[in-house]
Amino acid sequence: MPGIIASIIMSSMMKGKPNNTRYRPRDYEAVREQARKNSTRLSLPPNTLREKTPYGYWFCRPDSNRQKVIFYIHGGGFNSGSAEYSFNMARNFCKTSDYAVFNVEYRLAPEHPFPAGLEDCFRAYEWMLEKGVRGRDMVLAGDSAGGNLVFALALYLRELGIEMPAGLCGISPVGTLDESLPSRKERVDRDCIIGADFTEEMQITYIRDYDVKNPYLSPIYGDFTGLPPIWMCVGTEEVFYDDAFALRDAAQSKGIQVELLIGKGLCHVYPMFPDRQSTKAIKSMRSFIERCLLPLND
Repeated sequence: MPGIIASIIMSSMMKGKPNNTRYRPRDYEAVREQARKNSTRLSLPPNTLREKTPYGYWFCRPDSNRQKVIFYIHGGGFNSGSAEYSFNMARNFCKTSDYAVFNVEYRLAPEHPFPAGLEDCFRAYEWMLEKGVRGRDMVLAGDSAGGNLVFALALYLRELGIEMPAGLCGISPVGTLDESLPSRKERVDRDCIIGADFTEEMQITYIRDYDVKNPYLSPIYGDFTGLPPIWMCVGTEEVFYDDAFALRDAAQSKGIQVELLIGKGLCHVYPMFPDRQSTKAIKSMRSFIERCLLPLND
């Protein structure tokens, strides 16, 4: 179960959560600005640089090996967040010079609906390859909507025959944008972040005229043949609880190795919250990444 601090934070968030059963248009610019202000309260770890590129930001030590890369895709419901200000997770991996973290920038809905975000992630991956970074020297990682894009991008790379990354990491990944999974309704009153209007919001602002079962929108409907090993975590108190299991099943049915960590009593993207289970998840994720990026025979 969560510790006192995490429990207090989740309780406070639950009290402030809108109780919308239907989608109501929001001021997404204001949402993004608030996220930016919240993120700037956190400082970068000592001896860490933030370097802007046309495709996102490097977060790493000055002497980091940029030929070994955590290719991080931020969350934010496809409509908020950014590469610069979503380094909350990246900062956990800036403590070594063995590899570098690259936070990808992608266009956001509703101004830029699907497939704009996926296209931008693909362009950033191509840019990495052009810089000489091998696919097998990258791990794709992302939280929430970013986790969705991790799996969508991997499926797209496989379809195009482009060199695959060494591993995939999903932190509370969104596996589908429909309501086919029971936890979407069963846990909405337990989720302190995601509301009952999520699916309708996605249909109106992100999916538009595409089929929601398109694997690049809902990866659980994709064929995971040939994908690399996968690491995921999910909290028991979130609507995307079943998404992680559906993604696991889709992968394991094709013989893909999957590690799935469960945060008991914890919420969406729980590793970002101060808690002993969060610390365990970060250590587990780091261990997975280092096994992928730093094999003994490399």
